[in-house]
Amino acid sequence: MDHDIENLIKRKNDIEKKRERLLGKLEDARETLSKIDSEIREMGFDPDQLEEEIEKLRNKRTEDLNNLNESIILAEKIINRIESRINSL
Repeated sequence: MDHDIENLIKRKNDIEKKRERLLGKLEDARETLSKIDSEIREMGFDPDQLEEEIEKLRNKRTEDLNNLNESIILAEKIINRIESRINSL
């Protein structure tokens, strides 16, 4: 009977130690998350809206690439026209 009580007490103590260790890890994780959130805010983004921010950046990138492509196509046409006129002289 005493052995059973000792075993239960040991198991209870082990659980309390694990609980304390896990609470420490949880606190560390919260501090790390807070630091990350602060860094994200310093970059000008809302950490709670990251998915939306990422989508905005992807859309902006696509738009910028399309604009660049259109500008290059226009530049090629102009250069080809100039080259054609020079060749016809």
